[in-house]
Amino acid sequence: MRSNLVRLPAPQSWQRPELTRALLTASDSRLALNDRTNLNGYGCQPFPRPFAYSLSSSTASTISEAGHAAADTALSALHDVHQTPSEHRFAALTEKLRHDLKILLGLSHTDCEVAFSPSGTDAALQALCLARCVLGRDVTSVLVGAAESGSGVGLAASGRHFDGMTSGGRRVAKGEPIAGLATEQLGVEVAVREPDGTPLPMAEIDRRVRQGVAATVGSGRGVVLYAMDHSKTGGHYPSPACVDDIISTFGSLVQVVVDACQTRLSRVRLNRYLERGCMVLITGSKFFTGPPLSGALLVPAALSLRMVESADVPEGLADYSTPYDWPPRWKHIRAPLPKRMAVGQLLRWIAAVEEMKAYFAVPEFIRKLVLREFAAVAERTIAGYPRLQLVPTTGAAAEDDGEFAARTIFPFVIGRRGQPMSLGQARRLHWSLNQDMSGSIPGGEAAARSLAARLCHLGQPIAIADGEDGGVAAIRISADARLVHQCWSHSDRTLAVETMQRRFSEVRTVLDKVQLLLDNIGEVDRAYAAAF
Repeated sequence: MRSNLVRLPAPQSWQRPELTRALLTASDSRLALNDRTNLNGYGCQPFPRPFAYSLSSSTASTISEAGHAAADTALSALHDVHQTPSEHRFAALTEKLRHDLKILLGLSHTDCEVAFSPSGTDAALQALCLARCVLGRDVTSVLVGAAESGSGVGLAASGRHFDGMTSGGRRVAKGEPIAGLATEQLGVEVAVREPDGTPLPMAEIDRRVRQGVAATVGSGRGVVLYAMDHSKTGGHYPSPACVDDIISTFGSLVQVVVDACQTRLSRVRLNRYLERGCMVLITGSKFFTGPPLSGALLVPAALSLRMVESADVPEGLADYSTPYDWPPRWKHIRAPLPKRMAVGQLLRWIAAVEEMKAYFAVPEFIRKLVLREFAAVAERTIAGYPRLQLVPTTGAAAEDDGEFAARTIFPFVIGRRGQPMSLGQARRLHWSLNQDMSGSIPGGEAAARSLAARLCHLGQPIAIADGEDGGVAAIRISADARLVHQCWSHSDRTLAVETMQRRFSEVRTVLDKVQLLLDNIGEVDRAYAAAF
C-alpha cells in the first residue's frame, strides 16, 4: 500500500518561504505543521489549496488565493529599506486594519473599539481581563454551551493557560493559572444537551443560566457570563430575553461576553449586543474563511471609555498580548506590554478582511439566497444517506438574524456497524477524508479510485453525547463567505448559477466519499495507524 501522506508542493507563485513562515507566527502550537503533509492540526496549510473541497469553516479553512495575495502585499509593505519589519509600518497597518474592520462590521459611527488577538480563545482571555477590571471584584465565569465552543475557552475564561505554548512564545503548563488573571475556581459550565445528545429546550437552558448567575452573585463574586451566538453545531443560547433579564436584574455585578467566534451573525445583531453593553468575541477564520488563527474582542462604547483611564494590566497578559492589539487611546493598558510585532496575527487578519470585503460586496439578497439554498441542499442531501443523521440544535431564527436566519452548520452523526461513531473513530474518518486514499482502497473501479483521491476538508468531529472513546461524535459541513462570493457574478448571471450548482454539488461528492470510506473502514483505520 502506498503512503497517503503526500507532501503537496505549492505552485511557484506561492513559494515564498518568508510569507509561509510569517503566517505561522504569533500563535501557539495549533498552527504547527505536520512535516510530511504541510497540514496543521485543523487540516489547513499556509498557502492556497484550491484543489480541495473545503466545507470546513466551522473549524478552519486554508487561506484563499486572494487572501494569500493580500497577506503577501502587506508583508512586503512592512519592510523598510533594510528589508526588516518596520515598527512604524506595523503600527500603521494595524490601525488601518482596525479601521477597515470597524467599517465592515458597521461600527465606524460608534465609540466601540476593537482589540486584536491571535485567536478567539485568546480573545476570551482578553474579555476576562477587561471584565475583572470593570466588575472590580473576584469573578467567576459562567459558560453556556462550553462543550460546543473552542476547546480552550473554558480554561481561558478562568485565567488558565489553554495551550503548552503562549502566542508570545513562552512554554507553559496547560491548565496552570496565568499570573494576575486566574479566577478562584474554574468556570461554571451550563450544558445545552442531555447526556444522550438531545438538545435541551431553551427555557431549561435559560433556567440553568439564571440559577448559575444568581448562585455566583449570591456568593459575593462578580459574574462574567459567556453567552453563545452560534456554537460549533449552530446553536445560540441563552435566549436574548434571558440575557436582557440578567443585565437588568444584576446590573454592575455581571458582565456579558457573547461568544460569536463563528462570526455567523448579522451586523444588526452584532450592534445590538454592543448597544446592550456586551463584549463580543469574533474571528476572521470561521465563517469568513481567513486562515487560522485570528481573533478580536469588540468592546462597547461605555466600557471602552472606562478603559481609557484604566491601568490594571495583569502580569500574565504579556504572554498573550502586545500594545498594538489594543486601541491607541488605551495608553495605560498598552504601556507595560512587550513591544513585539505579531506579524503573523496581522497577516492572517489582513487575509480575513480580504474575504470579508468580497462577501459584503455581494448584495444582501444574494447572500440570503445562496445561504438559504445551500441549507436546503445540505439538509436534503444528508437525509439521502441512511448511515448519516443530522444533529438537531437549539435556537430559532430571530428578526435580526439577517442572512443567518438560514442554517449554515450541518453536523451529522455517522453510523458504523449499526452504532454511532465515537469521537476517536470520527477523527480517523475525518482525517482520511482530507487525504488521497486511492492507494488504500483495494481494487475498485476508476470512479471509486478517483473519489477516494478527492481531498474533502470538513469541520472537525465534535462530541455531542456521552459514550466510550470520547463519546458520540458528529462531523460538520458548513457554508461560508467564500462560497457566497464565489457564487456571485456581476456580469454573467448564468455563470453565477452554474458556479452555485457546482459548489453545491460538492456536498454530495463529500458524502459519497464518506460512504466509500465506511465501506472500507478497516483500510481507513490501518492507514491512520500507519500515519500516526
